[in-house]
Amino acid sequence: MLAPLPHPVYFVRNDPELCERFTHVSQMPPFEQFYRAEWGGSSSWIMQTYLQLKCRGLDVHLVPHYVPNAICVISREELMQRRLLKSLPFKSYLVVCQQDRPRPYICQHRIVQNRLNVLTDRDHYLPHWSQPDLKVRNAARGDRVQNLVFKGRWYYLPEAYKSEDFVRQLQAIGIHFTTDADYNIDLQTWTDYVEADVLIAIRQRSDLYLESKPPTKLINAWMAGCPALLGAEPAYQELYRSELDYIEVNNPQEAIEALLRLKHNPELYRAMVENGWQRAKEFTPDKIAVRWRDLLAGAISAGYERWRQKFALWKLVEDPLTFSVQLIRQEQERRHFNQLTGRKR
Repeated sequence: MLAPLPHPVYFVRNDPELCERFTHVSQMPPFEQFYRAEWGGSSSWIMQTYLQLKCRGLDVHLVPHYVPNAICVISREELMQRRLLKSLPFKSYLVVCQQDRPRPYICQHRIVQNRLNVLTDRDHYLPHWSQPDLKVRNAARGDRVQNLVFKGRWYYLPEAYKSEDFVRQLQAIGIHFTTDADYNIDLQTWTDYVEADVLIAIRQRSDLYLESKPPTKLINAWMAGCPALLGAEPAYQELYRSELDYIEVNNPQEAIEALLRLKHNPELYRAMVENGWQRAKEFTPDKIAVRWRDLLAGAISAGYERWRQKFALWKLVEDPLTFSVQLIRQEQERRHFNQLTGRKR
């Protein structure tokens, strides 16, 4: 159990049926009941956070609309949904989870998943929850290096790593690589590391997009007992402490060389696995739940108390005007982000 919150907190999820289903919970339900890849941040940042905190006894609630004069937490992708706008977001004290989305401005606080997005004292970094229902690598596989796996959307992987030449080079050193035909958006596949020997996670995207991404794939690899080959992303680099954390690769040849190192040096392989188990302890649900509780009870509650004490007539005038300015700024940021990253929303 965690120390109580000074104020109730409402997690907003634009799905009345789902909110009703999980009003009363005391233990984490099976992940397939609340987690969907297509739900994005609403699943991982809102549903999972609510459930993790609710099951630890905190005064948190899951609701399908903004609650006036209360602390409300919502995902960036749901912030401006038309049905929710009817409940007038400026009447609530909004905490928005940015995710890998344009920076939100219609809020009092932002939860960010990459430290590069901490730009003001109202921005707060919190680690992403680890992948629900993670199936760890079979320990009986020992230090063998035979199966190279990719966990994620295939279109993010640069074409050079999908080429016949790269696959042939892998085969020549006795390594099987999961192919496009094997991978689609399948949570059962994403969470299964049982037969995985090495993870590869490389994205070919704009710097702005990569600066919004979390280090989730690295943390999942640590928890699964699977060494990782990763691209040069800021979130991974921020967690890097030693060569045992992961191996950074910038092209297919470096990936081949890293795989040969692991294949010919079982001591290195075992050391990376053991190091991963130790690093993963920093990101257990218990540790992340404490960080959420402390943030909600600390900076967010302090800001909320100041906001609530504002003169009622002034709030009646100022908040709608502020909302209008924020709305313009947020739309400008959305267009800028989408233009630079190629996103369509």
